[in-house]
Amino acid sequence: MGLSSREVTPQLTHALIHLVAEVRSFKRAETTVHTVLGQTVSASTIRRLANEVGQEIASQEQCVQRADLKQAVVPEVAIASCDGGRIRTRKPGGGRGVRLSGENGWRETKNASFERMAPNADHLSGVDPCPTLPTSFRVARKVANIAEKPAPNLGGSNADELHKRVVYKGPHRILRTAVSSMACSDKFGQMMKREALRRRFYEASVRAFLGDGLHWNWAVWKKYFPTFVPILDFIHAIQYVFNAAMAIHPASDADGWAMYVRFVTLCWQGNVESVIEELTATCRDRGMAPEDRVADDDPRKPIHDAIRYLNNNKKRMDYPAYRRQGLPVTSAPMESLIKQINMRVKGTEMFWEDPSGAEAILHIRAAALSDDGRLGEYLARRAGCPFQRRTTQATIAA
Repeated sequence: MGLSSREVTPQLTHALIHLVAEVRSFKRAETTVHTVLGQTVSASTIRRLANEVGQEIASQEQCVQRADLKQAVVPEVAIASCDGGRIRTRKPGGGRGVRLSGENGWRETKNASFERMAPNADHLSGVDPCPTLPTSFRVARKVANIAEKPAPNLGGSNADELHKRVVYKGPHRILRTAVSSMACSDKFGQMMKREALRRRFYEASVRAFLGDGLHWNWAVWKKYFPTFVPILDFIHAIQYVFNAAMAIHPASDADGWAMYVRFVTLCWQGNVESVIEELTATCRDRGMAPEDRVADDDPRKPIHDAIRYLNNNKKRMDYPAYRRQGLPVTSAPMESLIKQINMRVKGTEMFWEDPSGAEAILHIRAAALSDDGRLGEYLARRAGCPFQRRTTQATIAA
């Protein structure tokens, strides 16, 4: 006979929840805890326990005060960023078999990263530390990988240019925490604000908010982080500029690549208006106005999309100014966080109860990925012993 969720000791709960945060399924957690600890706890019991703990963590996050009562350090540089992910859900209480919720079961997750950072010495002079386009953005195979397109055939003319390599060294991270949820954008914005208050981000002298072109990202910034410098992730600008340049020169990869390098260099230098003007002129030369509707299969669509994207985000693309302030210009850490969260929650074989099971695992995974050890500290403070009634979401809120 295995243990029920009411019988699992606090020590075993600590091990199980950390395991749940890392392994790909509750069944794997069951096998691992039996093999490593010699304990028999069924996958269903582990699932119920994870749902309890995840809901408790979600309730705890409603408070602005840090649950551990520690005094947060005011960051020298505070960076907040957010992005969407995907998770597949099923209707709760459906019995055996998978009954998907919504269209194909896929739902958007919202994820945020909060990085306490320190500036590099190069940023203290107020001079642009990297006016030259970094090497990584001039290597065809890397840029094509960013744009998720085949690498252009340049006949070997595009060497990796690793000698005299140019790199922009932004501020370095000291500590990161994360939040993740299936909440709507406004509720998620409130979650982000509470985390920023707990981390004293609003007190930092240098603050920035990074995101891609998703509308909800900038709605959250406008409402909850208006004093943070808004920065469009340069990587996403690369995707649109590359696709547009290659669409302008479909018969010559070399010509398309040369145009991409010129366009992306202008963006890096903060001259995005010149790129928009040239793309707009090209658009009109091909019988299409930027405001026209374009079919998805129209070969001119990448040009049209780039104009729209750059116009919508040009106020967030003053990259020389951001570099002079010692700010990051890409959301690579955010993209990495999304991958780390998706590793646990996303897969064709994964189906989460909508919404409670999905919400619980997102909170556990985000806590596990936070550098402040919040998951372990919460479990260490969590009341419980065999047969003792667990604290529920309702009693926490009371």
